[in-house]
Amino acid sequence: MKEEPKPKKDPAASGERPHAISMNFDDLEEAQAFLSENCMPLRVGRPDPARFDFQTMAVQCGGVRFSNSASRSGLRLFIDQPADGYGMSFPSSGSLSVGTHAGRSTTSPTNGGLILDSLTAESAVFSPGSAWRRIALDGGELHRHVTLLTDQPVHRRLTFTPHFDMGGGAACLMFEISQAIIDGMRGTAPLASAPSALVSLKEAVLSLFVEAMPHDYSEYLDRRATLPTPRHVRRAIEFMHANLLRPLRLEDIAMASQTSARSLQMAFRQFRGTTPMDYLRRLRLDGARNELIRCPPGTSVGDVAYRWGFAHHGMFASRYAKLFGESPSTTLRRHRKD
Repeated sequence: MKEEPKPKKDPAASGERPHAISMNFDDLEEAQAFLSENCMPLRVGRPDPARFDFQTMAVQCGGVRFSNSASRSGLRLFIDQPADGYGMSFPSSGSLSVGTHAGRSTTSPTNGGLILDSLTAESAVFSPGSAWRRIALDGGELHRHVTLLTDQPVHRRLTFTPHFDMGGGAACLMFEISQAIIDGMRGTAPLASAPSALVSLKEAVLSLFVEAMPHDYSEYLDRRATLPTPRHVRRAIEFMHANLLRPLRLEDIAMASQTSARSLQMAFRQFRGTTPMDYLRRLRLDGARNELIRCPPGTSVGDVAYRWGFAHHGMFASRYAKLFGESPSTTLRRHRKD
């Protein structure tokens, strides 16, 4: 096994410590220990019981990890503790199949790859003779980037279109930048002594991931591109997020945003396509869904609904189903099953 030297910290790189590592394994347990320490806790299996090999070259820059990997024997990963992040994987040879906690499975398309929420992943299988490129993004860093670009605080997991095409476009460009980063961090290559440049390239990948790959916050990007959000609307949204579990009236929100209730209503309709109270209700429904997905045993739908400001259980269930396409009790049962 070989590990490449790590570059020194650059104070201009916002406290980040970019580093590169190159490893070759023919021992399954060593590969498992390495991946569990550097990626997430997992178990490694092999499709071919007679042999095992795994090679990887990775660059970590803040909350983003760029890697090229290969395995002639093939590789099976069983994830014990999913990471809070998102992954973009492209098999340049062989195939990739990912299983989720919901019992679903998805396979990489021809000349394309997969984007997945890492929290949903249960297993990954790389066929024998596979080589793949991957960009893994920390959830917190990606969410902060979405907020920066949209003026829209992220209060739930992002849902991306799961398949992407490598026949040109944003995905192709992202992996070209990823390859440049990996090549630039080999040994004494230029990026090894220029961490600030590396951070700039990482930021470009983050921006492409948010702006060019379709997801359920894309509409906010489109809206921001045409109409910058007024300050009083931003104040209102910040106030809502800070007081989601408190009883709020329109007058309270207007006072916090330093404008009249009528002006706030008009601004929300123009810049958010809804009313302030409907916007607040959507935030609370998202919060309730997030809690239903992660709540401890013994929690009831009624408990969650009441905590998020929905006193009428039937109305909560109706609005929840209209927004998310399933009842709150279904969300809770599915989470407990997982």
